[in-house]
Amino acid sequence: MASSSMSIKWCKKNLEHYSQSVYDLLREEFPDVEMDIVDCVDHCGLCTDVPFAMRNNAVVGARDPRGLYMKLRQGMEFMNKTPLPGTYGAVVTAVADSGDK
Repeated sequence: MASSSMSIKWCKKNLEHYSQSVYDLLREEFPDVEMDIVDCVDHCGLCTDVPFAMRNNAVVGARDPRGLYMKLRQGMEFMNKTPLPGTYGAVVTAVADSGDK
């Protein structure tokens, strides 16, 4: 579904400092979401300052691991919601579903 279009990159150093627990929880709750751990995501300094991850190549950061978890989880739930009838998202989903049959 929509979760396949979402990807999260995790900075290895940031995992060691702040976000390993967030990664573990999200991996368990959303096993279909593509998650990669990389040595560097080219945001020098950020990795040792605050918990963060790269969701679809955009920085998502927070003051603490709990805040990061809440932001990322909220985004995943939003992406997985069924589109409202009559919206562009509903049309795209209907066309994709009809092509699968």
